[in-house]
Amino acid sequence: MKRTILFTLLCLMLGLGTAWANIQGTTNPNAFTQDFINWCQFGCSSTASPLASTTPRVWVSNDGATGTIGLHNGGIQGFYTYQQGPTMFNYRGNFPSGMGVIYNGYQYGHQQAGIVVTFNSGVSGVGAYIDTTAFGPFSATITLFDQNNNPLGSFTTGNGVSNNNVGTAEFIGGYGVGPIFAAQFDVVDVNGIEDFAIGKVNFNSTIPEPNSLLLFGSAALGVAGVIRRRFRRGVP
Repeated sequence: MKRTILFTLLCLMLGLGTAWANIQGTTNPNAFTQDFINWCQFGCSSTASPLASTTPRVWVSNDGATGTIGLHNGGIQGFYTYQQGPTMFNYRGNFPSGMGVIYNGYQYGHQQAGIVVTFNSGVSGVGAYIDTTAFGPFSATITLFDQNNNPLGSFTTGNGVSNNNVGTAEFIGGYGVGPIFAAQFDVVDVNGIEDFAIGKVNFNSTIPEPNSLLLFGSAALGVAGVIRRRFRRGVP
């Protein structure tokens, strides 16, 4: 029995040390349901609300979490908030009707301008609805980053299609490498450029860091040692 206990705890520690080795990607919006960011907090009336591309804007989630949103290598581009809707003042894409949308402007001089969402507290998984302004197929990529802005991994899906079919926007997310402090969204549309928008961002709450879990495993092994000694001495 004592060997079984020690072996089990050792496996647990090894598992904890490798649990975040690879990013897991998903296109299921229900994968992250604990909290969300509604971009209508920046204004989603019938007219567009331009946001400064050089200074990321602070967002507040439905449950009070905070972070920023901005452009990666945005250059002179602006980025804008809209609401999915039928008029010329709305974003007319594939997002669910009424959803708040952040648009990255248009790519100038073939300069990439991904949308970056940061989190002031680490999260375990994050994803967003995504769509391009050009009709046709597109590929989308999410890249996750740690607290020091080191990339944790990327996930790409090539199944996106932009066609004005409301409520069918592609969702892209990533998890399994937490804690996550930033997510960058990028797109290559039918014209080979990065002209796109993201809708509601879903995310799950903070998870323990690997070091904390390993400390727990070490403590558990210590307890196992005590149990082992008791077995040897015949102490109940």
